[in-house]
Amino acid sequence: MRKILIIAGRYLPGYRDGGPVRSIINLTEWFGDEYDIRIMCHDRDHGDTKPYDGIRFGEYNRVGKALVWYTPKHSAEEMEKLAGDVDVVYVAGLYDQYARLAMKLNKEGKIKAPVFVAPMGSFSPEAFRIKGYKKRLFILYMNLTGMFSEITWSVTSSREEEELKSILGQNSRCIIASDLPRRGVTKHIHIKEDKSLKLIFLSRIARKKNLGLIPDIFRQLDDDVRIKLDIYGTPEDKDYLHECMEKLDGLRHTHPNCRWEYKGEADSEKVPCLFADYDAFIFPTLGENYGHVIAESLSAGCIPVISDTTPWLDLNENECGYVCPVKDTASFAAALNELLTMNENELSEKREKCYSYIDSVNGNSVQDSGYRSIFG
Repeated sequence: MRKILIIAGRYLPGYRDGGPVRSIINLTEWFGDEYDIRIMCHDRDHGDTKPYDGIRFGEYNRVGKALVWYTPKHSAEEMEKLAGDVDVVYVAGLYDQYARLAMKLNKEGKIKAPVFVAPMGSFSPEAFRIKGYKKRLFILYMNLTGMFSEITWSVTSSREEEELKSILGQNSRCIIASDLPRRGVTKHIHIKEDKSLKLIFLSRIARKKNLGLIPDIFRQLDDDVRIKLDIYGTPEDKDYLHECMEKLDGLRHTHPNCRWEYKGEADSEKVPCLFADYDAFIFPTLGENYGHVIAESLSAGCIPVISDTTPWLDLNENECGYVCPVKDTASFAAALNELLTMNENELSEKREKCYSYIDSVNGNSVQDSGYRSIFG
């Protein structure tokens, strides 16, 4: 059985990093019987000051179908030691300290196994604009030192490959390995009320996720619409969360029936059940290389109303969601208006199309997975 070392920021029991953690969980659940998967990660969740309870240091811990090596900080000595006993090294991320260290060790010949790096959406136009100057300097340095020339990129779609090559050059080596779905599904339980809408926003609270556009979308709606919005997510950017709350509070005078509540962090394992209790998922993100939350909303029959900066661009034609230009608040509002006018039977038909669509996508992503090309 081939040994795979995944070097990441965080893993279970952590959950605050959202999609990156979910990507690795799904990968190990699907391929943990086929490969010997080992994970090197931080010993605590994002923002925590203390390690996870009950973990052992200096050895692997069995977590589900993976062996996990927890560390206070990724060091060259530990990384070189763990990488010396595997067939493939897979780095989940690009800008973090552990990713830079892995690429440096690889360039110096201290990692003998082939190294693959998943950029995790780092090269999408909207994501690249955030702190763009620092990112361009980083890429210039990595290119000048030749560190990028020694790796192969693991991208989730042809779109991400094009975005990467537009920045790093057409000779960049890429393998497409679509993210894998969560195993197990939770079907919808919420009954829609006529002329009202129960919405959920679920993601890290960061500018890239674009929560602040939602109040602008609501302002495009009639002032008597009845909407309940629940917001879930780790407050990664607390200043931004405060800005969004103030904007939502500003709707009280013009749209008194639009109510909202910040519900705090969402337990990753409970996300499917959360989606199952809402009519629609509103997500005007500035960019996703995959978007696990979109897949999970579809699996639970929670209709996605999303921006056009994700790979899920065919929801409109499959009649299982709405894809709107990222800055077009009128387009988002039109989608919400259509959902508002639907009764439970009409929305139930749309949910059935969600189930059919996501079952097809998930089946193909597992059967034709590019991870087998990477892991060998």
